[in-house]
Amino acid sequence: MILGQFFALLTAGCWAHNSIVYSAAGKRVGSRAVTHIRLWIALPVMFLLHLLFCGSPYPLGLSSSVYLFLGLSGLFGFCVADLFIFRAFVDLGPRETMVVMTLSPIFGAILSRIFLGEILSPLQMLGIAATVGGVIWVILEEGARSRGIQRQSGTEEDQRAKRTGAFFALGGAFTQAVGMFLAKAGLAHGIHPFSANLLRLSAGLIGLVLYAAVRKSLVSDFTALIHDRKALLLTANGALVGPILGIVLSLYALTWAPVGIVTALMQTSPIFLLPIDRLYFKKRVSKGAVAGTITAIVGTALLFL
Repeated sequence: MILGQFFALLTAGCWAHNSIVYSAAGKRVGSRAVTHIRLWIALPVMFLLHLLFCGSPYPLGLSSSVYLFLGLSGLFGFCVADLFIFRAFVDLGPRETMVVMTLSPIFGAILSRIFLGEILSPLQMLGIAATVGGVIWVILEEGARSRGIQRQSGTEEDQRAKRTGAFFALGGAFTQAVGMFLAKAGLAHGIHPFSANLLRLSAGLIGLVLYAAVRKSLVSDFTALIHDRKALLLTANGALVGPILGIVLSLYALTWAPVGIVTALMQTSPIFLLPIDRLYFKKRVSKGAVAGTITAIVGTALLFL
């Protein structure tokens, strides 16, 4: 159903917005604090939305398999995948990490084929390939331009960090796909996307709280944002657009479209950033980036057929 693809694209727009907002907040208080506290902001809002639209503050009386699938989905999606990705940003670099993350649709398509029996048509597979290829083109083109097309081999320690970063980026791509696949499995039981998101948020927050407790940063994560009003406002903005709006849109998308298609369209956020770079930040957009964008748009169009 075309609505699924449309909602997946809207999700990508939310991710593009949040990449700017979270980056600004992370530079002020650290990415780990932002990753953690955003869910403390999002969860009460989701409680309220669930009460307004579903008639209860929390989804109860569901089957154990629904709680299992959606709980694990939230743990992988909101906790494990994000921790992997943020670590990869540091060790490997943001653009290189984004390139590796484009493997997520492939992982998602394989998992959904094996466990859910979802079969993509040749045209849909071509669309995924074109979309992912266009996104990679844009990322690499913009990355080369920002570096002045100069590469340095770096020290042995740098190379070791790159290898570690590549491992975490690959882990992020896989665990993100696992999170989406598990969400699809949970939604197959007919649960409302608002209920699904509330269960996912709860599990993700539990995972991040345990992680922060192990790191002994549970209190410092809060104080960092409390003492920086701008970072707190940016994080709150991102919490509403990402874990609330973006995730609900992605869950609606999964209700109507295959996992591989949804994850491919969700990876187009770098395409959304190009006009923002040009119009808002006044950055020059290269011809290669434009060509990559056109390729991704053609691939996206194929996924709507």
